[in-house]
Amino acid sequence: MHILSALLLAIAVNVDNFAVGIAYGIKKLQIGWLTNLFIGLVSAIGTYLAISVGHDIKNYLSINVANALGSFILIAVGIWSIWKTLKRQRRKIKMRQEMRFLVAAGSNRTISHSSHHNVSQEFLHEFSYEKFLEDPEKADLDHSGYIDVQESIALAFGLTLNNLGSGLGGGISNLNVAITTFLVFILSWLGISGGYFLGDRFTTKISGLWAGILSGSLVIITGVYEYFLMP
Repeated sequence: MHILSALLLAIAVNVDNFAVGIAYGIKKLQIGWLTNLFIGLVSAIGTYLAISVGHDIKNYLSINVANALGSFILIAVGIWSIWKTLKRQRRKIKMRQEMRFLVAAGSNRTISHSSHHNVSQEFLHEFSYEKFLEDPEKADLDHSGYIDVQESIALAFGLTLNNLGSGLGGGISNLNVAITTFLVFILSWLGISGGYFLGDRFTTKISGLWAGILSGSLVIITGVYEYFLMP
């Protein structure tokens, strides 16, 4: 049943949840058990649907082709995730450099306009958990210091959409849907809870850069492992 692959995939797709938990812990923005449960359920449902679709595709392929295709998708998703993370980091560095240049030139008005324009573009074109990781207060719409279920909807779907490709590849590679979905749910809950604890107690921080690289690397490892594992 490829339990090790299911565990690796579940860990990979929940690295982001762990990073988000840390970010919220540092900011002392409480995430209630019901909110955490909701995020885990959304992640689990997304994983279930993606793996189920992958299983349906696998039924039309031979065992060897399905194993190779599933592994390729996992490796490609991991590489794409790392590339996307590095590209986003380069963009941030470029924006900081431009802002420093404008500060030196004394053009604060231009900085403000440029900054708001870039933020708007990113929000409109990229539905991602990253904005909540970098600025956790965005989820606290009523400024109560507590993230309720309604306020966590965008975060939950952002985290889940980021992981659908991995689930699809895992399904084609014949990962057990029940075990993988269960592990994703449990590790989502543990990731956010554990991350919040570390951020709140020790002010530990994991950046979006390292979270993206670690998550992508684990997905690649899963793909390589599945390829060489006998179907």
